[in-house]
Amino acid sequence: MMTKYKKLFEPVTFSNGVKAQNRFMLAPMCDDSAENGQVTDQQLEYMKSRAANVGIAVTGYAYVNDSGDQVPGQLSVAHDEDINGLAKLATVMKAGGAKAILQLSHAGRGAGGSVAKGYRVYAPSKLPFPWLDYDVDEMTTADIEQVINDYVQATKRAIAAGFDGIEVHNCNHDLLQQFFSASANHRTDEWGGSREKRMALPLAIQRAVKKVIAESGNANFILGWRISPQEKHGDEIGYDVDDMFAQTKKVAELGIDYLNISLNLSADYSNSVRPSYDVKVKGTNKSFPEYYRAALRGYCPIYIGSNVLTADDALAAVTDAEGVYVGRELLMDPDFVQKIAEDRPEEIVNTTTIEKLKAVGLPDGFVDNYADKDGSTRVVSYRNGIPLPGLD
Repeated sequence: MMTKYKKLFEPVTFSNGVKAQNRFMLAPMCDDSAENGQVTDQQLEYMKSRAANVGIAVTGYAYVNDSGDQVPGQLSVAHDEDINGLAKLATVMKAGGAKAILQLSHAGRGAGGSVAKGYRVYAPSKLPFPWLDYDVDEMTTADIEQVINDYVQATKRAIAAGFDGIEVHNCNHDLLQQFFSASANHRTDEWGGSREKRMALPLAIQRAVKKVIAESGNANFILGWRISPQEKHGDEIGYDVDDMFAQTKKVAELGIDYLNISLNLSADYSNSVRPSYDVKVKGTNKSFPEYYRAALRGYCPIYIGSNVLTADDALAAVTDAEGVYVGRELLMDPDFVQKIAEDRPEEIVNTTTIEKLKAVGLPDGFVDNYADKDGSTRVVSYRNGIPLPGLD
């Protein structure tokens, strides 16, 4: 192994003492290829190849109840009937030594996949959503309590399926972020209003899933937590980096095993239109891992990524973070990590075509999404939102 990249292949120790075999994470990406929430053979082959050489592999988001499905083709962890397929997925993800993590999510108002199946969709508050072509209800207290229980049941299913852990998706405009956003949450009860009340649902879910993990007796089960540092739409701010710092501090006090920082486009960065692993928090000279490190209680590894397309990108990303998540590059080249390990970084493929994506085993739904040039048929357009070099 080339000495230059040796650091990338050092193990990462999670807060619970479990070790990942190296610093790479397969980033969570929905592949649009589940059939009514069920794992398919194409997904098994895809995840087996992409997880083969990383330290930790995270699934695309899995909805915890039938009202939380964002896109057609998303995984389900909403029913006991999902466990068998998820168990197959966990097995192939772990085949190369990676820790297999199931990401838990609820899309809230963005549950277009649930609408397509005739389910009720809800959000913290009933507000005008001009970009949506369906009705969104305001959640009742009973709805909120049910969602907390749905995360509990989903965690139990993840354990039963043999995953090494879960990652709570507290970012990218899902239900938990909607509750924390002052733009989306106009409630006046215990679930909204002040910053502390707006973070009540994420914290309640964290407490609930931690209780499940403790009661399982599996001290090695990993609890990951993913955040978006800021929510900003033009001049309107749902929350800023200091708000998320305050929430993350509370989360860390309750205890997590790693923090995954999602750099999305609805944020305000100092030096980049499109986020990259090395952007600074606006108004500071600190990277996002440096900034959020101070919110963590004791040791807790941080993963960062975005625009990691070369071996040098990956190495630079772990300057301030313990781990680096890789998404688009592993879509284009499933051997990305192996080529670095074998001193072949010059062979890394970092441009692609639709034909090449098919050849490297992307599921049909994923390929179709990238082939859809204007995104008109997609709830989420990867071609527009997560572009791959070579696809114009």
